[in-house]
Amino acid sequence: MPLDELSDHLQISKQTLVRWTDRHLIDADLYWSLSDTNEEIRMIDVSDETLGFLEDFAADYREDVVSRTEARRILKQIDRKKIKKLIRAGDVEDVEVDEETRVVVGSLEDYLMDREQEDKEEEDEDE
Repeated sequence: MPLDELSDHLQISKQTLVRWTDRHLIDADLYWSLSDTNEEIRMIDVSDETLGFLEDFAADYREDVVSRTEARRILKQIDRKKIKKLIRAGDVEDVEVDEETRVVVGSLEDYLMDREQEDKEEEDEDE
């Protein structure tokens, strides 16, 4: 299945799915293929059992909250000011847990998916 489709279905960014696969957290294989229009697309092979697990896990994962430090890791951002800016701008959702600001993982995934879509649209415009 195309990685884009799985990402949309689970509402989990392609970056996260690739990271999970690379770290062997999920049983999946990644490879490149050609679309009907002869464009390279990233594909992911997952069994029905793994897909069922991912559907349940992704829903729980999106509801989780993490520290700003963990949010930086998920976004692959080193600068802590960037996370604060994203929170202030409303690009990611934060909550207070035990007097500490935590970031909702689902909002991080939405942000990543929006960035991936913007990158794809820019690539399409360049062609």
